[in-house]
Amino acid sequence: MKDLGHGFSLAEKNIYHYDSKTFTNLRKIIDYKSFELIDNYRDKTFYFKDKEHVYVSSYMCTPSVIEWADPAHFKIINGEEGIGFDGNNYYWYDKTLPYDYSNAQKYNEYYLREGNGVFFLIQPVEGADAESFSIIWQNIGRDKNNLFFKGVKEDVDVNSFKMVPGCFDTFHLDQSHTYYASDDSNVYFVNTLGKSLKKLNGVKPEEFSVKVIDERLYGICGNNFYFFGVRKKGVL
Repeated sequence: MKDLGHGFSLAEKNIYHYDSKTFTNLRKIIDYKSFELIDNYRDKTFYFKDKEHVYVSSYMCTPSVIEWADPAHFKIINGEEGIGFDGNNYYWYDKTLPYDYSNAQKYNEYYLREGNGVFFLIQPVEGADAESFSIIWQNIGRDKNNLFFKGVKEDVDVNSFKMVPGCFDTFHLDQSHTYYASDDSNVYFVNTLGKSLKKLNGVKPEEFSVKVIDERLYGICGNNFYFFGVRKKGVL
């Protein structure tokens, strides 16, 4: 058995992380004779190479081969952010970055600018104006014309879009990723872990308010209340 370090080992063309087999999906690709650990970031991300490929195992991706990465020149640029470089391309975990990381400017942990382009993680934000782009909250951004949720344009009035008062006045259990917002015409439930903003159909902004009860955030409109953007009958 060959000790690779940090709990990884190699035995008879099997790679183990402690007692569990790993990289099993890449058995036909890995050259076991030259397979070795390159570097790691804490106990979260581990990089390996053989004579032909570079590999990564991380909490951010399953054990994967980093396509096109050159094992002879690959090195870790920023372990915390999962950035590697081989002299030609920059990589984010197992993905090739579509921009020059060395020239990128961060808006926050999700959005960045490189030249005149805006990117959400590794995806171009289509139609975004880099000069006027700014962050509303976490993975929600805007420019002078549009609002973007996870890098995708949303059909809202960006100039009147705002948080419903009271969403963070009192602690609630999901305040790290949820709140209610409105523009001039509609009310939205915002869940940064979701796929998009959720419009509350038929709800007028001037008739909507929020309330925190037992550390849970509720929206209120007339005789209905909303929990996680879903309408419930009755009065709180």
